[in-house]
Amino acid sequence: MIGLLSGIVTFLVGLLCCVLWLIFTEQGNIVLNGEGLPGQFDDEEADLEPETTALPQMTEMERYRYFQARGFIRAHPPLSEVTDISLSQYMNIQERGVWAWEFKNNSPHINNCFVEGKTDIYFLDGVTMIQANLPIPKHNDVYYFEVKMYDKPESSLISVGLTTKPYPAFSLPGYHRYSVAYDSTGQKRINQPFFGVPYGPQFYQGDVVGVGYRPRTGTVFFTRNGKRLEEAIHGLKCNLFPTIGANGECNVNVNFGQSGFVFIEANVKKWRFGPIQGSLAPPPPYGDENNTVLLEEGQDYANTCEASDIAVGTSNHILYPSRAPPPFEPALAINQTDLSQSTRENPASTNIFLPTYMSVNDNSENCGMS
Repeated sequence: MIGLLSGIVTFLVGLLCCVLWLIFTEQGNIVLNGEGLPGQFDDEEADLEPETTALPQMTEMERYRYFQARGFIRAHPPLSEVTDISLSQYMNIQERGVWAWEFKNNSPHINNCFVEGKTDIYFLDGVTMIQANLPIPKHNDVYYFEVKMYDKPESSLISVGLTTKPYPAFSLPGYHRYSVAYDSTGQKRINQPFFGVPYGPQFYQGDVVGVGYRPRTGTVFFTRNGKRLEEAIHGLKCNLFPTIGANGECNVNVNFGQSGFVFIEANVKKWRFGPIQGSLAPPPPYGDENNTVLLEEGQDYANTCEASDIAVGTSNHILYPSRAPPPFEPALAINQTDLSQSTRENPASTNIFLPTYMSVNDNSENCGMS
C-alpha cells in the first residue's frame, strides 16, 4: 500500500512539473499570431505603440518626412544593397590611403547639400544627410573619424553618426534601422525616428565630434572636443558608412585621419581609416614638364639616334629612302632608221641602258634623311 501511494504521488508531481514547464516555455517565446506559435519579431509592429503616441505631437512636415522615409525603407530594405568593398575600391585605397574616403553627392534626392574639397560639407535649408563613399574598414581593432563644426547657427541641428545603405537621404542618421547618431542637442538616437535619449553635452560652432567603431564587437562610441563619452551601442556588425545630417544651414569638415585628431588616443593608436600615403606610386604627369629626368633621358636617346644615322651614312639612306622612287616609264621606241643613222655616226651609242632610280653613291636630297 505504501509503495502504491508513493508511486501515485511521484506521478502527480511529475505531471505538475511538466505542466509548469510547458507554461513557462510558451510564455518565453515572442508570439505574434493567434495559434500560439513563435514568430519573427516585426520592427513595424514594435513601432506602432510609440508611433501612436508621437505622431500627434509632430508637425505636418515631420509627419510627411516620417511616412516618406517609411515608404523608402519598405521599397529599399536596409542591407539590401551590396556594400562590400570591391576590387577597384580596394586598389583605390591601396593607392590613395586615407584620401580614398570622401563625400560625394550622387543622390538625386539631395539638392540642398554640396561638397567642396571632398570632405568640406555645406548644408542648406531642409533636412538631409550625406554618406561617405566607402564603408568603415574591418581589419583593425578600432576606426575613428572627427567632424569639425565650422559654421553652425543655433537654429540648425547637426547629427553625426553611422548608417547602412540604402538609407533615406531626406532623413537624419539614427532615425532608422541599423543606424546610430549623436546630435547637437546632446541626444543619441539608435533606430529611433520619434525621440532621442540624453547622451552627452550639446555641441556648437567650433566644437569637434568624433565617432569610433570596433568592428569585432560592433561597438560605437563618441567623443566631444577630445573627451570620450560612454559607449552608445554594441553588436552593430554590418557595413557602416560615416554619415552627417542637418536640418538647416551649416558647414562641417570631416577628418578621416588626413591630419591629427583632437582625441589624443586616436593619434597614439593610429585609428585613422588608412595610411596617410598610399603604397602605390601615382602615374607620371603628362603635362608641360621641363627639366625632368625622364625628359632629359629621352632627349639624350634622340640625340644618340640622330648621331647614329649620320655615322651610318648613305647605307641607311639606300635601305630607307625618305621619298618613293619616280614611277617606271618604259623606254621610248626608237626608229630603226634613226638607230642605224645614229650608229653610223656614233658607234658607241649602240649600248642602250634604262635609267636607274637610285645610285649607291647618290647623296641627293631624294634619298637622304636630314
